[in-house]
Amino acid sequence: MDWQNFFQGIYYSLFPRDCWRWWRPSSTVDLVRSAILSGLLECAIGLCLLVVGFWHFLASRAQQLQPADASEGTRLYFLGILILEYVFHPVALIGIFLAAEGGLRFSAAFLTDEVVPSLPIKLALLLRGRLEASRKAKLRGPDVPDLLEELPGEDGGLRICTQEPKEGWRVSVSVAVDDEFYEIAQAGTGTGPRPFTYLLRKLPPGSVIRGIYRYDRPRHSGEIGRSADE
Repeated sequence: MDWQNFFQGIYYSLFPRDCWRWWRPSSTVDLVRSAILSGLLECAIGLCLLVVGFWHFLASRAQQLQPADASEGTRLYFLGILILEYVFHPVALIGIFLAAEGGLRFSAAFLTDEVVPSLPIKLALLLRGRLEASRKAKLRGPDVPDLLEELPGEDGGLRICTQEPKEGWRVSVSVAVDDEFYEIAQAGTGTGPRPFTYLLRKLPPGSVIRGIYRYDRPRHSGEIGRSADE
């Protein structure tokens, strides 16, 4: 076992796979083991936070449990009230969440070999991605419609120029334009308002269809074409 990679996996298993840019697990088995230990550690931290936080909370409210003429039943009643109050304390809420999420991540890795990332980290990354996309959209300026051109020749090729790259579009991927199937022969970048260019050629009969993306042919050359995954 690669122990360095194993211990790194405890940390990286908290993050979605998209964040593993500079790290790769040594093996699937080691990654699952790292995720199991990561879930156990998170659960243990949550439980410790719950217990330690409760004792500090109880110490700060000790005078409520020690009235001069209180009976045993009265003290138990006040203890129950304090426990109920503590459940909604911020420290308790954080501890409950960490313990529950750690238990879920441990169970998923142990029972199904699935590596589940931490929900707060995933949400934070999603929010950062949305903010980054919004910032880029503001810098980019107003939307520029796609430009579709039919290329001269017998093969009936197409050139599509876009302001933004088409997600999933790469060389050899199939694109359906109306009822005709094309293959992306070339993808390049340049300058101008539509820097991303895709050259499409018709698929010969019997050719293998790889992936498939739908693109609506504009009514006239230079109009917008809408693309969507199938």
